[in-house]
Amino acid sequence: MATYFSNQLRGCDVVLATLQAFSQDICRGCIGLSGARTKVIKGLKKLRMDLEGASISEDEKNDVTVHIEACEKIANTIEVEEECECLKTANNCKIGPGCLPLGALDLMNEITKPALKAEEKEVIKVAKLVCAECGAEEAVPKVH
Repeated sequence: MATYFSNQLRGCDVVLATLQAFSQDICRGCIGLSGARTKVIKGLKKLRMDLEGASISEDEKNDVTVHIEACEKIANTIEVEEECECLKTANNCKIGPGCLPLGALDLMNEITKPALKAEEKEVIKVAKLVCAECGAEEAVPKVH
């Protein structure tokens, strides 16, 4: 269980460093940066609530709590302009079709959520088709 929290925070560390860099330059006035910052702050609050109900040792909880507090402090210091707008919509985005701050959140998902194997994806795909056909609510079989 402590591994779950450390993986979540590892992803958060990467995203916070990325968002800090964006706030110093090209994305400072972008609503994407503001939204990404808000999502990280909310994610840290949820992680703190999950930690309170977790069945891990007090020492591990204290270590995770310290890390969460450090991340919250960093997230709250990421500067965004008061009047933010979508720079792509305003034709001021220098990046192009992608939004870097929102892409950083996708990066966090890549770090914190294990990818399914190709076989598992196929089983889930087939299981969904079967369930859609027969209407039965069956558990998706696991690939061994």
